[in-house]
Amino acid sequence: MAAINENPDDLTSAMPWIKTNQKIKPQIINFVLESEIQSDKGEIHLWSIKKEPDDEFIGLIGVDTMTHQGGDLNFGYWVKYSFQKRGVITKIIPEVLNWLSKVHYSEILEITVNPDNISGLATCKHIIRKMKLDEDDFKITQLIHQNKRVLYHTYMFPLTKSFGE
Repeated sequence: MAAINENPDDLTSAMPWIKTNQKIKPQIINFVLESEIQSDKGEIHLWSIKKEPDDEFIGLIGVDTMTHQGGDLNFGYWVKYSFQKRGVITKIIPEVLNWLSKVHYSEILEITVNPDNISGLATCKHIIRKMKLDEDDFKITQLIHQNKRVLYHTYMFPLTKSFGE
């Protein structure tokens, strides 16, 4: 919870299903418990990102089957405020994508990002550029975020395409 409390707005950007008019802690606990159940079924893979050597929690990265535009998997990430803009996710992405391409039978991965989330959009575009894909090729996904309709960008890319080749 300390990571969330650094900047609660970052959490609602990364997890638009969070209801800000309700207590956050029970929602996070439910998310973690549901993730455990879904992990056992192969519907979600969720990793904690920690800083060595002190094992400080700095974020999450995961994939799940809750897609918006017909892809096989949805890719998401969140880094606590004090570690943002340090390239944390861009260092981890190749490992996750390489693992997925070897163990998962999926072909299309989605990243859905709020275009107003400047850091999230920059990270997403970095992934797309590293895979030598068109960063302007996205689909509009309409989501309800804090009771407002928000138009997100959903980028789709082949999981079989190596990262950074």
